[in-house]
Amino acid sequence: MFDVLWNRAKSLNANNVIFVVLCCIIGYLFRANDSYILKPVWRKRVETQAYANAAFPTRRDRVPPPVITDLEGDGVNEILLISSDFKLSSLALPNVTQTDEDDQTLPHVIVKHKVALSLADESNRWKSRPVVMETGFTVPYLSLMQIRKQIIVIVTDDWHVLCYDSDLQLLWKKKLMDISHVKDTYIVKDMGVIITPHKVRKDDHGLVIIGGSFTHKTHGKIVTHNETDNETEHTTEDNTLTHFSSFALNGIDGTLRWHHLPGDFGEPVADVKDIHGDHHWKLALKRRRLHVGESPWNLYRDELLSFLPFGWQSIDDTKLTLGHFQKKGDILPDSPDGERSRLALTPEHVMGYSYGGHRPHSDHEHVANPNAVIIHNHNGLEVLNLLTGRPITEFPLPPDGSLYVDIDNDGNHEKLVWGQAAGVRPCHIEIWRLQPVKEKVNQLPVCRLTRVFFTTSWVYDEDSLQKVPPVIIDSIAKKAGIFRFLLGHHLPTGKKEYDIITTGGMARVSSFDKEGNVNWQVQTSYRWAEAATEIRTAQQSNPSQYKEFTKSFRPSTILTSIQVSDKRNVLVLAAYKGLSLVDLVGGRLLAEHSLPCLPTAPTVAGDFDNDGLTDFIVTCKMGYLGFTLHHHTNHTYTILYAIAVFFTILLLSWFCTPENNYDEEDDDHLELPNYD
Repeated sequence: MFDVLWNRAKSLNANNVIFVVLCCIIGYLFRANDSYILKPVWRKRVETQAYANAAFPTRRDRVPPPVITDLEGDGVNEILLISSDFKLSSLALPNVTQTDEDDQTLPHVIVKHKVALSLADESNRWKSRPVVMETGFTVPYLSLMQIRKQIIVIVTDDWHVLCYDSDLQLLWKKKLMDISHVKDTYIVKDMGVIITPHKVRKDDHGLVIIGGSFTHKTHGKIVTHNETDNETEHTTEDNTLTHFSSFALNGIDGTLRWHHLPGDFGEPVADVKDIHGDHHWKLALKRRRLHVGESPWNLYRDELLSFLPFGWQSIDDTKLTLGHFQKKGDILPDSPDGERSRLALTPEHVMGYSYGGHRPHSDHEHVANPNAVIIHNHNGLEVLNLLTGRPITEFPLPPDGSLYVDIDNDGNHEKLVWGQAAGVRPCHIEIWRLQPVKEKVNQLPVCRLTRVFFTTSWVYDEDSLQKVPPVIIDSIAKKAGIFRFLLGHHLPTGKKEYDIITTGGMARVSSFDKEGNVNWQVQTSYRWAEAATEIRTAQQSNPSQYKEFTKSFRPSTILTSIQVSDKRNVLVLAAYKGLSLVDLVGGRLLAEHSLPCLPTAPTVAGDFDNDGLTDFIVTCKMGYLGFTLHHHTNHTYTILYAIAVFFTILLLSWFCTPENNYDEEDDDHLELPNYD
């Protein structure tokens, strides 16, 4: 047997080897991709009577988005949701039987625990509205054997803070500021919360850091009964409310540890000569003045640029995180909580567990030896000392809807204007250099596709009513096209590059580099440009539909990953009555599913069915819809395809081979004809 195999192996020639290698290469290049399916599994209904206009939700009806997290540290995620009647609920998936699967009606989600939020003030004259909800740990991460439980913090629109444990039991309630006298005049502009296991005092149990500011409901002059006396007092109140104020509370009982209010750290006039060229002298005289102990932002340039891109449009863009800030040339002593630098989680996740090889944890627990709180708000980036609240620096950026990022890696940030102005179609991205002088660097056409033999444009088809801001990420895109592949454009260059991801009313998702070259483009199914044109045309005859489209419908995009704790390389687009998942590497449309109503808030991502894949919660006027993501490998199709290619090439080679080979032994026995 061995001799037979050996003789067969010796009979192989170069053509046979090339044939096998060619089949393998073709099978690999044209292998079947894995497929994904979005499946709706539950719903949580909201009656339209709960809205202020009894028809559809607006910004006035906003409640904190749901949170998907593991509260008890048992490896099972829960869904936390604040309903329209201001009740905090812990939800579980419904039990779906075979009979239920045949039913087209979505089952209602199961409510495990429910508690009414304590929102009434002392006089019971009104109820507060919850604005933000956050969960986090007050105990440091130590090992895989450790089981930590989270707390839930809710902040209202009148500066009340409510803290609940993992069983939804109220731990404490704190009033940070009294605004009862102006509650009807001001609304929340931005607000955020972060929960960290760090301590200010030894007996503390973590910190709850809250920041927020207010703005006028109307910017007109407020008439008072006593124009002389009350006007001066109201000006002081304006500064107190419109200033972004921050508070740090003890996680166990809500005791105040520090606060950053107007006047806490003073605002001396900064020396114009000591601005280091980063502030114009007119700005120094007018508005931007440094606090006591605060340094100009250029002394922390590298740290601040690492927190870009920056873009602020609404309260959903306000966030707090932790970081390590060190002034150039300074050698800072170790943090009092120095063991945190050794116990900080590794930046890279280890695949294999739902949380990447770690127990449940917060994202900021990956930061080694943090000493600062970074606040992303309408003023830009504010950096406060973690233990004292003292301002370290501030990176002022206007809330004009533009995006700010160091896109060319020259150490200075650039401004990206994407058509956010009213009535402008988002079909061009303008890149502006801000330093040393303001000038336009480039203008990228994003509503046009140019190929070798054709050019496609949809500028006049794009919608100007509802627009989605671009997303800027570190470059991960593989440029499409066989010529780019052969020229090596897909190979890494060693330079830090960015991908600019755009989408619009035509629901076409595109990836560009900073020069405007198209990495890839993909067309999704749920466009809203045509609907916007019809609604605008019928505005006079059907004003309610126009109001719902402009004030309630909110298309949005978020970044997520297929596997929990993996790299965020998937874009989730909640568009006109549809949800789409797009791969940001190759531009492949992964999955889509229709929606029964228009989305009214950003999509929430998390693993609520505990299978290791990211799931999604969509908010619309009918309530909440839960979608699970299912993964299917297509190795069988790849094998069948490879076998088909193998036999196809085999048959072609057999038919194309000339029949000029014959047996030499038969030639010896051939008898010549005798002509004698």
